[in-house]
Amino acid sequence: MIDYHLHVVAHGDRPMTVENILQYCEVAHERGIRQMGITEHDRYLDDIDLAAFQEARELSQDVELRLGIEIDFVPGQEERMDRDATALPYDYVIGSVHRVDNEEVDHPDHLEIYEKWETYDLYEAYYRNVREAALSGRFEILGHPDLIKIFRKFPDRDITPMLEETADAIAESGIVVDVNAAGLRKPIGEIYPSKDFLQMLHRRGVPIILSSDAHAADQVAAGYDKSLKLVHDVGYREVVTFKDRERGALSL
Repeated sequence: MIDYHLHVVAHGDRPMTVENILQYCEVAHERGIRQMGITEHDRYLDDIDLAAFQEARELSQDVELRLGIEIDFVPGQEERMDRDATALPYDYVIGSVHRVDNEEVDHPDHLEIYEKWETYDLYEAYYRNVREAALSGRFEILGHPDLIKIFRKFPDRDITPMLEETADAIAESGIVVDVNAAGLRKPIGEIYPSKDFLQMLHRRGVPIILSSDAHAADQVAAGYDKSLKLVHDVGYREVVTFKDRERGALSL
């Protein structure tokens, strides 16, 4: 099994040391993870200690380590995104939408955007960014594609056509989708993406990874009992793996 989206540095919580990386690996091994991908947020790029990562990778006997990065997709910041996505020898790059009009949609201390926007319009703007991220060709993986639901603020109108349009764009792009258990730890209490959205993606042949989006060692593979049931119920029987930006596959 894999956990391909997680953070050791997280939000500046701890340094990327060999000891800290191996602590994550220990939990991963205990929970049946064979490959673990460290994907710090791009704004902490300078905190990624490549030498520590490489040493930990050599020392970790039970868990194969992969190096990735999570790029914050913001239209108009293409130069920054391209620079960060090529700064280190990544195995893969995740592109995630956290912002609409450069305001975060998932920060618990800054919910002002939900007051400024009519909710349906905000969802439209968010999913427009998701489609643009997928179609940009910059990323191997699309992170938590329905993050906008995090605070359970839903439009009054049906968003099914919006999701179908987004699923079409994702399928067209060939990108892999992140089935991310972090939503279970958030107000939404649900995996990203939702079952309905994931079914749309499966019908279009969109491949997936599994992740916990851990920001601490004890969160590695957290929620996988629910993630595995979800993807199996939808019809998935394998996950994608990456090494040196090349795809592989692993049976579920």
